[in-house]
Amino acid sequence: MFYHRAISYISIINSSMILFILLDNLEKHGITINIKQWFFPIVIIGILGLVFIGYLEDKLGFYKAEQEKITQRNPQITEILEKIKLIEQRIK
Repeated sequence: MFYHRAISYISIINSSMILFILLDNLEKHGITINIKQWFFPIVIIGILGLVFIGYLEDKLGFYKAEQEKITQRNPQITEILEKIKLIEQRIK
C-alpha cells in the first residue's frame, strides 16, 4: 500500500517535470509563456482535475467493476470461488 502511494506521488512529480519541459520548449519555439507565473497554477489545476476524474470514476462505478475483474483473475480467489460453488451445489 505504501509503495503504491509513493508511486502515485512520484507520478505527480513526474507530470510536473514534463509540464515544465513542455512550457520551456514552447518558449524555444517563440511562444512566450512566463514559466514562473503559470507553472504552479497549471499543476494545481491538473491535480484537481485528476481528483475530479477519480471522484467521477468512483461515483459511476468504474472502480468497483475494475476491482471485481482484477479479483476474479487472482488464482487464490478463483480457487475459493470454485470451492464455494461446490459447497452451494452440495447444499442444494
